[in-house]
Amino acid sequence: MSRIETAETHCGLCGAKAFDSLCDTLDFCYETCSNEFHYVRCRECDHVYLQNRPTIDALGIIYPSHYLAYQYEEQLGSFINEVRNWVQRGKVSPIRKYAKEGDFIVDVGSGAGDLLQIIKRFGDKSWELVGVDFSEEARRGLEKRGFRSIGERFEECDWPFERPAGAVVMNQLIEHVEDPLAAMRKAREILRPGGVLIMETPSLEGPDARLFRHRYWGNWHAPRHWNLFSAASLGAAAERAGLRTVSVEYILCPFSWLHSVQYLLRERFGWDRLGRWVDVDHFVPLAAATGIDFIQRVFTRRTSNMRVIVQKT
Repeated sequence: MSRIETAETHCGLCGAKAFDSLCDTLDFCYETCSNEFHYVRCRECDHVYLQNRPTIDALGIIYPSHYLAYQYEEQLGSFINEVRNWVQRGKVSPIRKYAKEGDFIVDVGSGAGDLLQIIKRFGDKSWELVGVDFSEEARRGLEKRGFRSIGERFEECDWPFERPAGAVVMNQLIEHVEDPLAAMRKAREILRPGGVLIMETPSLEGPDARLFRHRYWGNWHAPRHWNLFSAASLGAAAERAGLRTVSVEYILCPFSWLHSVQYLLRERFGWDRLGRWVDVDHFVPLAAATGIDFIQRVFTRRTSNMRVIVQKT
């Protein structure tokens, strides 16, 4: 693996430059580069972010063509992907709660449109579905499935439709963007009054985040996760963007446990073959990780992921 170009950065929420170091980690997931990445906590507002970020030119490297969001079924297999789709049906419920008939529903960071396909299948048939993704691979997938697409970075795009959107979905997206406030302000700009921004993102509050935080936490997902949140910090950021929090829910997402254990086994103990078996495409470890996530939600009321819904008033 070769190194990629990175740039030192400061807090994307308050602009402060002073920070405390949290961990040094690697791209364990896709192994796209050999750089070591530094996650820090802002001394002014406590925001957690990646301090040495890949430059824009490196995005095509750290998001390779086999990135999972572009081809779920090919990588997970038909059985596990069908199980995943069954779980994903639950993501339609909060959209139904706030969206109106004929609303535009926008999936930001849509990949090839897996979530849009589920919304199309189980949502209101009058909704207009739009995917936003800068990847050409993703756009080809969206067009193949018949969805409208916007092929730009969301923060910089112009809304091309005459009516505003009723719901913007950022499913595992806000942690990837350079400027979370800009992304939330863009969502507010294109939403109608009463429209919602639904964000699912890793949670810094789960037991897995505390247990593996020094290097192996799966949700560091270096170098693709640039900002990480608690429910309070994400709500505060949304308020600065002109949106108010209406709902916080902690949801099951076993990927963090699987990847955390995998990275520990591979690097700390050198058990590469066993570590790579502990992944989402094998049913036994996936079921075990789902059980662990369920148990931690019962006893701690926290999991590795959260869904925060904010509204344009």
